[in-house]
This record gives sequence, structure tokens and C-alpha cells, in this order.
Amino acid sequence: MSFTNSTRFEMLNKSNYDTWKIQVEALLIKNDTWSYVSGEKSKPQITGEDEARAVTEEEQKKWIAADRMAKSDLILAMNASELRQIRSCETSREIWMKLESIYESKGPARKATLLKQLIQHKMPKDDDVREHVARFMDTVDKLQGTNIEINGDLLSIMLLYSLPSSFENFRCQSPEIAYLTWKI
Repeated sequence: MSFTNSTRFEMLNKSNYDTWKIQVEALLIKNDTWSYVSGEKSKPQITGEDEARAVTEEEQKKWIAADRMAKSDLILAMNASELRQIRSCETSREIWMKLESIYESKGPARKATLLKQLIQHKMPKDDDVREHVARFMDTVDKLQGTNIEINGDLLSIMLLYSLPSSFENFRCQSPEIAYLTWKI
């Protein structure tokens, strides 16, 4: 991954996997190494004899070199605190799958954590309302990714009551969530 001034994004940490994943995938595509991470290009197996074997060995060496580039791209895009998660991974594909299993869990614990985040989401008085709504909707998107759908009216109510009392005038009616996110 060529980290130039034009390619900057936040390193992977406990709270930004969703956006990190999109940005790193785009970067790997740009660097022509995504097919190794996604599993599209699998490691060539050495078979055959003499001349055919030499060709396969050369292909395998090229694959290993390209996979190492993809692996280093992934590692360089992670905070040091997250590296222990992937210590045993040998290929870029193994790293990607390990990170998915950690951060994209769809189990009951993940669902409960996201629901708790949504319910307890409160905007501090000095916070920017656009950022607050963006964080709220990000949590909603993550919940939908775990196959939990929340009724639109309930989302509207939850968003309204996550706002400080200075937004009391919005609470007099219960509009659609799309209208609220636009209006607020």
C-alpha cells in the first residue's frame, strides 16, 4: 500500500472497522492486491515434473510476493493495539477473515451491544447535531447488518429523545426518521 499524501485514512481500531474495511478494500483494489485478500486468486499448488513444475514454482513465488504485499498493506493500516488479533495469520486472506470474524460478528452479544449503544445514545449539549445523527444512523446500519430491523416510528422516537432539551420543539410530533435526519 503506498501511503502517500493522497491516501490517508484512520488506522483500524475497535470502533471504526466498518469504514476502515471500505477504505482498505478500495486501496487494495487500487494496488491490485484485492484478489489475494478476497480469495479470488488462490495459491498455486506445485504439481507436475521438470518444466511444468518450474512454471508452477515460478507462479507460486509470484503469488507469495503479491500476497505479502497485500498482507503488509493490511498490517500497516492497523493500530498496533489490534495486531495481536492477527499474530498467527500467515496470508492476507487469513488476516481479512480473522478481522471479519472479530468485528462483523452477528451473534447475540454483538446485537445486544449495538442495541444498548442505540438506546443509550445521548447527544451532549455542546456536540454537533449532524455528527450525533451520523453516529446514531451508523449504529442503526450496524444493527441492520446483523438482521435486526427496528420500526421507523421507534427509531424516530429514539432519535428525538437522544437529543438535549434544546431540541424539545422537535418532540411535539413523531415524523419519519428520514425527515428527522434531514430536518435536524
